[in-house]
Amino acid sequence: MGKKGLNPGVARHQDPTFEKVLGNFRREARELKEKRKAADAFDCIKAIRFYLRMNGYEPAEDIAIRNVYTRAVYRSVVPEEKRAARPKTR
Repeated sequence: MGKKGLNPGVARHQDPTFEKVLGNFRREARELKEKRKAADAFDCIKAIRFYLRMNGYEPAEDIAIRNVYTRAVYRSVVPEEKRAARPKTR
């Protein structure tokens, strides 16, 4: 022990290795949660395309959905040859 007693950093961080591993674990869990949310968005787009196909329709433009909370936008891209013709303006 030093002249002035226990270093305050040691008192606050009793096991720095544990804290580092815990931080890595929490970061990985957060990234996994974000990936799962993105997968949910693509499942939603897949369901929309499925229901359209079941009723005899197909998407003529890209399908885009936005997460209300994160504002992340997910798109289903339609090939150029299947896009609908633009209406002519007068």
